[in-house]
Amino acid sequence: MKKYVPSVILFITFLLIWDLAIRSFNISPFILPSPKAVFEIFADQHQELLDATLQSALIAVAGFVLSILIGTIISLLMSQSKIIELSIYPYAIFLQAVPIVAIAPVFILWFGAGTKSMILISMIISLFPIVTNVSTGLRSIEKDVMEMMWLYKASRWQILWKVRFPSAVPNFVIGAKTSAGLAVVGAIVGEYFTGLSGESRGLAFLIQSNQQNANYPFLFATSISAALLGFIIFSVVSTLGEWIIKKGHFERKVS
Repeated sequence: MKKYVPSVILFITFLLIWDLAIRSFNISPFILPSPKAVFEIFADQHQELLDATLQSALIAVAGFVLSILIGTIISLLMSQSKIIELSIYPYAIFLQAVPIVAIAPVFILWFGAGTKSMILISMIISLFPIVTNVSTGLRSIEKDVMEMMWLYKASRWQILWKVRFPSAVPNFVIGAKTSAGLAVVGAIVGEYFTGLSGESRGLAFLIQSNQQNANYPFLFATSISAALLGFIIFSVVSTLGEWIIKKGHFERKVS
């Protein structure tokens, strides 16, 4: 518990400075609501915030799981052939380089303004870290180890299962940590592009509706909820990843 003390102290200090700044400079609540007003929203509208957070969480988790499955498959294919790697990797870079706001409308046009499009957008934005990290791990094999496997005439499957997979686990965990946070961003971006249709009443729905209604304390509370969701998903993935590395005694190659 001691390791969390500095973070708690920093948070309390931030709240005090926030409140002091509003009182000292007489800042309008339309520019910056007080911490008290935001906490009152959390108390009064906790159920609506919880429901919206869970809705966004389902989309983010679904997109995250898809990115792991598809990213791992792509990485496995790339690790088996240089030609396949040279064929696929430019498209992975393309998906990462193109702003999600540019391709999100295309997904919505193809799949409709519903949950399916939101999950796909979340998956696309969180896919690249999985591909890059897992493919790096699968290729990061010591030359002596590979020569020994060839000497004993190990099959491609045996090399993949006994050598490449264990080598890639620490990199996979790093990629999963990055993708976990990006999946939340993708889910909220996807919700934004569905507008106020009402099909998904996630955090983006609350942000848009409260912005239009000029309910700025509620807007701040929703934004904080989105940040907390990203933190929770990242923490769960990080904890699970560290447990897998420790339990399997995998060599950590990247900090």
